[in-house]
Amino acid sequence: MEGVQPLNENVGNVPRSRCKWNKLLLVASGIQGLGLVLCLTYICLHFYYPQVQYPPIQSIGVQLTRYRMEKVFLITAPNEAETMKVTNNSIIISCDGFYLISLKGFFFQEVEINLHYRRGRKPILISSKDRRVNFTTVIFLAFKDKVYLNVNTHNTSCEHLQMNGGELILIQQNPGGFCAS
Repeated sequence: MEGVQPLNENVGNVPRSRCKWNKLLLVASGIQGLGLVLCLTYICLHFYYPQVQYPPIQSIGVQLTRYRMEKVFLITAPNEAETMKVTNNSIIISCDGFYLISLKGFFFQEVEINLHYRRGRKPILISSKDRRVNFTTVIFLAFKDKVYLNVNTHNTSCEHLQMNGGELILIQQNPGGFCAS
């Protein structure tokens, strides 16, 4: 028993691996608990705060009815889904954003149509060499822009220009920008 030391003297020489494991488990549990708190906070904020309400997507479909003095007259069909209005033969833009513009129609002679969309900007020229117009584009339009059409022809005067129906469609592509009520 000479080589054996009493128990209280031997305590300082015992490896402390159990203490290191306890610290590691404590740190892992703390990180796990923090993750749980963050997850619950996200879920609570997501469900209890109201979602951002964007205005409805702006859209309109109008019929091209007749023209006088190079202006094409637009008429809307009564449709509750349309969120835009025709005023003074122009479609008034009330929300900023990119708009899909589609123009389709059939004329009895070759025409050039100017699509006006912003004061001070050159209009978009749409030519119909085969009497049909089938035009689609995307343009950024801003609040108070006006979209309207002018028609020109080389062969006849505008008083004798005949058309067999047509349609102009505007659809907003990215709601969420500035929008006036």
